[in-house]
Amino acid sequence: MLRITKQLLCYALTAFLLVFAAMTSVAEVKSNPAHHKVVLPAGVVPLTWQPTPEHLAIDTDEARALYTRIRRKDFPSLEELKQSPVVAGLDALSAYYRELYGNTADIDTPERLQLREKVKREFLAMGSAVKTAGNQDALGEYSFNGSLAKDYQMVLVMGLPAARKSHQYTNPNSERMQAFILDCDVVKELLPEYQASYGGAADAVHFESFAIMDAAMQEFLTGEMKGTNVILPIVATDLEELTAKYITPFEEAGYNVHAVFMDCTEEYSTGRNVARQLDTGRVFRSEVAFSFGNKPREVYFSLKDKLNAKGEPYGLEVIKSR
Repeated sequence: MLRITKQLLCYALTAFLLVFAAMTSVAEVKSNPAHHKVVLPAGVVPLTWQPTPEHLAIDTDEARALYTRIRRKDFPSLEELKQSPVVAGLDALSAYYRELYGNTADIDTPERLQLREKVKREFLAMGSAVKTAGNQDALGEYSFNGSLAKDYQMVLVMGLPAARKSHQYTNPNSERMQAFILDCDVVKELLPEYQASYGGAADAVHFESFAIMDAAMQEFLTGEMKGTNVILPIVATDLEELTAKYITPFEEAGYNVHAVFMDCTEEYSTGRNVARQLDTGRVFRSEVAFSFGNKPREVYFSLKDKLNAKGEPYGLEVIKSR
């Protein structure tokens, strides 16, 4: 018992020190800007608060005006956004945290390996989506502690970033199917750099979160969670890669794999992406976020009429983002 207690205390202390170190690094850079090469534009500061619709990640009149316009569904053109000082500010904030933390996937220490295993366990301990009690809005808030069913069903939710994949399909159908949501954005939220930066380090932890998610995925293919229903929201730009990385492994594990597509314009996606960065703090380079074009649509429509391992068409439906 004493040995187990010491081990648990060791894990807890390791996690605490990592979070503390991340928070301390932010404080040090703020107190001594000379240590940081990325120059943040006027009105853009490191995040010391959790961004919300009321208190945006960039707290300026210009950012508020752009955010309000997008929320009204008056979506700027891609060219407008590329020229926007607000988007430039978000890019600078993303670069700030990439310089601060680097690519966290490159951290190769025993402590980091322990942390990744801990995050994987926390991620796998989640359940299906359950709508918050008293919330009648179909697109409302969810908790993720519901039951999980083992029906060997797997659904790819495809589409551009910010196409409302989670709100319109993933969450409500996770509840209906009692399905686990395999989403690297959830993994990001469990990493200390993301937490210490209130989401600002989303880009810095991106590759690490994917690696942890892929490690967790093995539990559904060969581990104790094999057969558990899975929903995977994804921005797929290459059908061969999608097939090799997700479709074939799940089919070989006995799953019935299908796909849906969240349909929206590029302006809808890029506009909502900017608004989401502003009101969540989950900032990401615009050169990536704006680069997908029509590729996800092409991948889905190349896939939808093909037959899966059960002899059924992969495509289930095309859903209009709203």
